[in-house]
Amino acid sequence: MDLNFVNELIQRVSRSAIGELQLERDGLCVRIARQASPTAPQKPASVSGAGAPSSLGATVATVPRHSIRAPLTGIFYRSAGEGEPPLVLVGDVVEEGQKIGVLEAMKTFNVVEADRAGKIVEIAFEDHAAVQAGDVLFVLEEAG
Repeated sequence: MDLNFVNELIQRVSRSAIGELQLERDGLCVRIARQASPTAPQKPASVSGAGAPSSLGATVATVPRHSIRAPLTGIFYRSAGEGEPPLVLVGDVVEEGQKIGVLEAMKTFNVVEADRAGKIVEIAFEDHAAVQAGDVLFVLEEAG
């Protein structure tokens, strides 16, 4: 991702009413979020991605991320069955092929598997949420 592009995003967020912006491109994820303070005006607080000026109080890290998307439209379940604990939590390290969720479509339960190894950094939907094909279900920091 181009450093000038990231700097432009930071400038645009700092001049707007946007509270948070997240963009994924070429396997990198950039997240710019305002941090509210009762005594200070809001400004971009963090960036995960390629480059950002430190004068804006941004922290910079380059971490390859990968989104695992819903293969079909249905109801998303975080656990394998009613009353069971979630299959994965934020912070869990998963292996390729590991069962991480379930999608119910037309009374059929479909396993959602990790398509690569990594650490779960975001779970986009709560249990029993309706999702569309292509929705991001999980975000991984890639292992390696």
